[in-house]
Amino acid sequence: MDYGQTPWMEIAWNGIRFMAPADWQVGTIGKHYLMLEEESRPVLEFKWAQVKGAFSHQAHLRRLAALHNKKLGKAVSESPLSAEWEEALGKYKATGFSWQGKKICGKGVILYCPACQNATLIQFYQRDSSKTKEVSQRLLRSFQDHREDTQIVWSVFGIRATTPDTLHLVRHRFEAGRFELAFKSKEHKVTLHRWGPASFLLSNQDLSELAGTMLHHPWAEPYPVITASSKAVEWSLAPPPTIWAYWWNRIKAKPSFQWFRLWHLEEGNCIFGVEIEGKRPLDPSFLDRICASYESV
Repeated sequence: MDYGQTPWMEIAWNGIRFMAPADWQVGTIGKHYLMLEEESRPVLEFKWAQVKGAFSHQAHLRRLAALHNKKLGKAVSESPLSAEWEEALGKYKATGFSWQGKKICGKGVILYCPACQNATLIQFYQRDSSKTKEVSQRLLRSFQDHREDTQIVWSVFGIRATTPDTLHLVRHRFEAGRFELAFKSKEHKVTLHRWGPASFLLSNQDLSELAGTMLHHPWAEPYPVITASSKAVEWSLAPPPTIWAYWWNRIKAKPSFQWFRLWHLEEGNCIFGVEIEGKRPLDPSFLDRICASYESV
């Protein structure tokens, strides 16, 4: 494959971001793990975590070697970085490694970022090392493990969103016809939804009726609708404005302020939804920022 002619795409997940060939698809995804595949075979692996205290490349390399010997029967050894990789990863403290099998070999790097204290393992699975060399430098040059604006980008499986770093991922689901990302902070619970195909889901119902079947809402019908149209519906729920309701809301476990927006994205034949809950009145600008950054790519 000529990677120079192949389109590239953004992949971003829970703090890391990089560009990769569009033919490389996410095969396995975890909270701090990504495995990319090409033609159902692994080509690239990421693992990352924030480090507390001193970081040791050698300790991580020993753990990696033990894991490879146990799972793959292949010995891992430290190897010098190429000049191209050193140039691409100049802002990180980096240690290279490699391993060799009969039909496949591996080459990677363990990174540490002093600015955000993240450690990242990046490993290329190589069946044709000359082809992998074409893509690795460009991919590594694009790699980021944090942003300066305290925002986190999520870009996988055709969706893209930006959330503040105060929201932490608690659940994710990527199934045919239904995507879901759920986040939580001290102030809010935020859930991003995507359903499809919209042409089927809306064939016998409108958006308001669809919301009633898709969401496990705690309030009874009719919905307190704020706005509604053929393209979008939005509603909210708040406790009565009494002193008793205020104090009861402060002590009870479940949020009382709830807001939801659902919209039909015709060009993607899908339906997006944003659900936000909190124990205090919700800031309209916060709601709008979350929705404005959630899109199809």
